[in-house]
Amino acid sequence: MADAVSAEEELEEPPEVMTTEEPPEVMTTTDGPPEAATTEEQEKLEELPAPPCSYAWPPAVSARYERMNKLAEGMFGDVHRAWDRDTKRLVAVKRLSGRAEGGFLKTDLHDLAREAMSLGACRGHPSVVKLIATHADTRRGDGDCFLVTAYAGPINLRRYLSVRRHEGRPFAEAEVRSAMRQLLAGAKRVHKAGVLHRDMVPENVVVDQRESGKMAYRICGFALSEPAAARAAGKDDGLVALASASPYRAPEVFLGAMDYDGGVDTWALGCIMAELLAGEYRPFFGADESATAFEKVMRLAGTRGIFEWPGLQRLAGPDLVARLREKGGAAEYAGCLRQVFPEEVLSEDGYEVLSGLLETNPERRLTAKAALRKPWFRRRRFGFRGCCFAP
Repeated sequence: MADAVSAEEELEEPPEVMTTEEPPEVMTTTDGPPEAATTEEQEKLEELPAPPCSYAWPPAVSARYERMNKLAEGMFGDVHRAWDRDTKRLVAVKRLSGRAEGGFLKTDLHDLAREAMSLGACRGHPSVVKLIATHADTRRGDGDCFLVTAYAGPINLRRYLSVRRHEGRPFAEAEVRSAMRQLLAGAKRVHKAGVLHRDMVPENVVVDQRESGKMAYRICGFALSEPAAARAAGKDDGLVALASASPYRAPEVFLGAMDYDGGVDTWALGCIMAELLAGEYRPFFGADESATAFEKVMRLAGTRGIFEWPGLQRLAGPDLVARLREKGGAAEYAGCLRQVFPEEVLSEDGYEVLSGLLETNPERRLTAKAALRKPWFRRRRFGFRGCCFAP
């Protein structure tokens, strides 16, 4: 029975991402870092080298990894592309700052262990970055920690959205479907491993181009992850306030739920899907002068689901529920997602996925596994008697 389930789940994965091979550019056996890829799209993705860093890596790290350009920077530290002198491959080295400096939050070995264990639990899936090694600077008590992963690409999804918008190249529905298939497949693996990511934002999606010309999307940034079992217990782990950036925060988290599940990740992926379709650089539910992010959620995604959710009364109480009903009146009850994304932009099958991910009732929201089973993701197979669709 277990073998049958595994085979069935394999069918849900996109054929173009079902490989565990490293990207071509990291398989070189030369003595130094490889030259940058020369395809036109890859050149657009590559960034100029960042200015020299103001800090040095500890000897144990710098002896093995040759630091190159900065790829990203977040609240806990920064990420550099680097050349692994031992394996002759490109890698990504993430530094977790041991001191609260330069806008970073203080981290320690516990934070390193949390992220490393989450990545390790998801090891082997092509839509999740691959953990290679960890290092800790033990020369001082507040030393930096380092996570080394396989190099997954030169740019994150936020910057790729900016590039596409600047060039006037909106995402076609087929491109959005390919991106969401990969991200949902990665999220499915994360949740199956018993992990909640809790920070599914474009900045935590790495984008790269394959030799085929198709784009690869991989989930990274597990700094706020935690075991799903711990979250089901509803305990505050000290990171609840940081988890799920406001424009990607699920309605139940806005309302103070502590016992949420993987639905907070699939909601965030629904936000990413909306951004890809809209072709905008800014978050789909981003706050502005006229409304907060939660007010935008109610107006666009609708209030029907959240009002029908049994947990609303428990969390909000009668007074807040009354105020929510006053703000989310009849005009906003059903939402207006279909008006924002009409059929000429998103097919009926695609809208079924989008509206299912952005379902405000967490009990009815699509899981990653359920979303991948929707007709939008089914692959067409041709035969002598016509065609059929297979998951």
